[in-house]
Amino acid sequence: MSEEPKGTFISLTEFAEDCGNTPLNILRKSIRLQRSAFVRLKGQGTLTILDEVDYETKQATFMNLDMKNQLWELPYSELEKLMIDMPPWHITSVVPPDIVQKDPEHFQFQFRGESINENDLFLLVPATDKTENKKTAETEHQAIKKTGQRAGNELHKVFWRAFVAYREENNVNPEYKHVWEMIYDDFQYHSESPYQERPNYDINEIIVTIDPVNVPSPSLNWKIAQGGKAGTFDLIQTLPSLLWRLKKNPPLI
Repeated sequence: MSEEPKGTFISLTEFAEDCGNTPLNILRKSIRLQRSAFVRLKGQGTLTILDEVDYETKQATFMNLDMKNQLWELPYSELEKLMIDMPPWHITSVVPPDIVQKDPEHFQFQFRGESINENDLFLLVPATDKTENKKTAETEHQAIKKTGQRAGNELHKVFWRAFVAYREENNVNPEYKHVWEMIYDDFQYHSESPYQERPNYDINEIIVTIDPVNVPSPSLNWKIAQGGKAGTFDLIQTLPSLLWRLKKNPPLI
């Protein structure tokens, strides 16, 4: 999706039932009002990363993305199908991930397309603006945002330390899977070591668990001791674009 949506996702069929109307009527009225529609897909997409080897050559890396891991915004060409045709609809395009829209020269996205019906569609209901809750919500948001930024910055440093270590040892930039493997091996070694040594890359030990790179949809769980903030970082969905950004703006490690 192009931007983080402001509001709450609700199933089209559930929303229609609450309104006492049919899903098609609600959907088409929403499209006429130029509101976004989102779809839950079940297949896989392909993210192509084009790394510059030299001035004239690019090296392509292909990654499979599980489409079911998020809701996908539908572009206008697909909304037109929903307005005109009866379900099931065959969807052939979605709004691509942010990284593709921001840098199409280095990132491309495709998926095969699949058939959907009204049960797979979601609408975005705007958040209610209640004045009595606004100040408290803003205060909580700032606290969460500050802790989240600290966690994000520290995770960036973990990945960048591994990236730099690989590059210095092999005289070549590592692929994203190499970086993940280095962090995984380092985590496993220090978890099993009888000595109280800090990991080489996760020096502040925020990683709680990490999957090996060869399992389906590998991820790691992290936790910041101060504030108790925790979260999950996905290898395929997140690390390639993160490393691309870090190469352009390396953190201090």
